Amino acid sequence: MLLSLYGRDARVSVDHRELYIPCLKLRLDISHLPLFEKVNHIELDKEYAHVMVTVNELPICEVEQWVGIDLNSTGHVAVVANPSTGKVQKYGKEVPHIHKKYSKMRNNLNNEGYPKVAKEKIRNKENRISKDLNHKISREIVNNAAQQGCGIKMERLSDIRTTARTSKSTRASLHSWSFYQIQMMIEHKAKLRGVPVAYVDPAYTSQQCSRCGRIGNRNGKDFSCPHCGHVDHADVNASFNIALRPPLGEGNGRLHADRDACKGRIDTPQ
Repeated sequence: MLLSLYGRDARVSVDHRELYIPCLKLRLDISHLPLFEKVNHIELDKEYAHVMVTVNELPICEVEQWVGIDLNSTGHVAVVANPSTGKVQKYGKEVPHIHKKYSKMRNNLNNEGYPKVAKEKIRNKENRISKDLNHKISREIVNNAAQQGCGIKMERLSDIRTTARTSKSTRASLHSWSFYQIQMMIEHKAKLRGVPVAYVDPAYTSQQCSRCGRIGNRNGKDFSCPHCGHVDHADVNASFNIALRPPLGEGNGRLHADRDACKGRIDTPQ
């Protein structure tokens, strides 16, 4: 059974971070929620209460420093670099292993002749795990950027699935992991914290040297520059390049959420 309460029909009150629904004599702890303007919608089932609220966005801060985020289908999902401090943070090392595990499980079911519904259950479980990890990774990235007083720069990766070079062993990871989803989550959480987000041209971020700016040599996860002698992890080098590049213009650098709003998509977080 699912009970939905809308607007005034809910007749709820908020007191000391507790939400009270008089018609059900139900009190809900909302201390974990961000400060919000009003309650729009409440759905109740046997176990959970789904509360939809309107949260006011903080004004976007003016920043002088930026962190760059390099998203990957192999190794760590996200590598974040701050050129002003030289600090590097890596997230999501377990993700490629998760996708290989569930891809192998689906292949085994397919070989053994299991019905399609069994494979869909495994795929749905994988998607739930991926979404949960994306939430945790994006939250930590935004919180760290806010604490450092930095903006966030990312690559415009709209064509990554058609342009990325992949091997057979990494293809499942690339097509299972949602780069768009994690970028959307970073944008949404950054707006709530007032952290600016910008996009840069992804061309040669992995081949360009972050020290001298000239094209170097990349071999797997290793990068070396024959011009200045700089040697680094390829993803770390790329994240520094992303942080140092100028944002794209209004047309190409527009945020995902803004583009979706213009196209009338209703799944854009508000």
